[in-house]
Amino acid sequence: MFKRAFWMSTGMAVGAAGAFWAKRRVEETVERYMPEQVADRAAASARNLGNAVRVAAVEGRDAMRSTEAELRARVEERTYVGQRPAPPPPSVGRPGPPSRVRHHRRPRR
Repeated sequence: MFKRAFWMSTGMAVGAAGAFWAKRRVEETVERYMPEQVADRAAASARNLGNAVRVAAVEGRDAMRSTEAELRARVEERTYVGQRPAPPPPSVGRPGPPSRVRHHRRPRR
């Protein structure tokens, strides 16, 4: 008899806890999809999108300026007229091969 009472009370406790948990989850979901909450989330998403676009535009402008400066330097190097300035003195330290800067080429269209 004691076993039956134990398992019956255990089942009731687990059932009550499960029902309470399910009720809370349903209430949270209903509240999350209320019109005010949806409007707030949509406004926050729009603000985040605006910030992301602004940051991307700044990064794009910076990349454009650096690429333009590089291209202008390359053109200036090829089309320089007159005497070139004296090269800087060699650096003191270990002799080694000169470092090379690799430039990525874009495919032609």
